[in-house]
Amino acid sequence: MAVPLSQMATVTKYVLAQKMKGVKRYPLVLMLEPLFRCNLACAGCGKIQYPDHVLDKRLTPEQCWAAAEECGAPIVSIPGGEPMIHPEMSKIVRGLVAQERYVYLCTNAILMERKLDEYQPSKFLTFSVHMDGLKDEHDLAVCRDGVYDVAVKAIKAALKRGHRVTTNTTLFDDANPERVRKFLMR
Repeated sequence: MAVPLSQMATVTKYVLAQKMKGVKRYPLVLMLEPLFRCNLACAGCGKIQYPDHVLDKRLTPEQCWAAAEECGAPIVSIPGGEPMIHPEMSKIVRGLVAQERYVYLCTNAILMERKLDEYQPSKFLTFSVHMDGLKDEHDLAVCRDGVYDVAVKAIKAALKRGHRVTTNTTLFDDANPERVRKFLMR
């Protein structure tokens, strides 16, 4: 799915405004992490190694909105852990969308289909689903069987409801080029 024209125009306007002000360095994307907790223990991720007192911390919606205002970037990426674990994630997203920020909610999609009713389709919201290849490669990368199938089902449900969906893929050193090609052509 292509980037919306409105997003391209917003980013272009923002960049030109920074240049006109003589600002040399400015943020384009705020990487907002309201929590580190995840519902997977992927081999390639070190977040699960944090102590529980860190994994249990969560930013409030107000803290998230204030961070976006302070940063000023037109795009907010919300990775994790798994952001959809946060009990107020849909409220956080609604507030960022109300600020007219382009939000990329990064998810492994395990909870996505179940929580879709909490999110309104919007040009400002994109679900970015982490997919590390075809079924065997993906489930191996996330260290749990069946996650690929859950993610594909959630993606289809989100698209059917009018949501924007992209995927985010990590290619590992041992990736089989033929399998990667097959995955990318799906």
